[in-house]
Amino acid sequence: MQPVAEFKTKRAVALDLLREAIITQAIAPGSRLILDDLSQQFGLSATPIREALPALEAEGLIVQMPHKGAVVTPMDYEEVIELYSMRAGLEGIVASYAVAELKDADIAGMEAALRRMERYRGDWVQFLEQDKVFHACLYQAAGSQRWLDTIDNLWRRCSRYMLASTVMTGAEAMISSDHQDIIMGCKVRDAEGVSTMIVEHLKHSRDRLLREWS
Repeated sequence: MQPVAEFKTKRAVALDLLREAIITQAIAPGSRLILDDLSQQFGLSATPIREALPALEAEGLIVQMPHKGAVVTPMDYEEVIELYSMRAGLEGIVASYAVAELKDADIAGMEAALRRMERYRGDWVQFLEQDKVFHACLYQAAGSQRWLDTIDNLWRRCSRYMLASTVMTGAEAMISSDHQDIIMGCKVRDAEGVSTMIVEHLKHSRDRLLREWS
């Protein structure tokens, strides 16, 4: 039996297309979002594109400006510090709760995601999708949907920075090393150690970005 395809509204399609274009900087920071241009670019009417804008604004990807309309927000030094601090605080706590509840299947899922990341080196959007799968396999073991939803929101707001950090020279090796260490800590159920590794892992990403502003 063929799997049933996921139905998406035109608004959801527009949101996905706009979000990816902003995250990958196909639409550059500071650019105005002109409905007619976007409609032609994505082959959608203006209505679903307009309906997608509030969600993009809530994720911090655009801002509505007087006399300009929707503008892609610039990548910001202070936002990097704030977002990564929030992520480190929350994800470190969630990891500490999750480790004791991990099943062998969760760890197997982390290992499988890590292998897929190796295959996707150079395709950074897919690489990051598998990075999220890796972390989700850990965090979902904590058993709180509210935590997962909050982490997902922070990931969305952080996506441009995560991509920028990942493509930097040397990032792949450090990410792989960090993930292997996290898996080893999970296997021995070292909750405190894994929590610390998660925090350090996020600091590594933050520091790569901040060097760009130094």
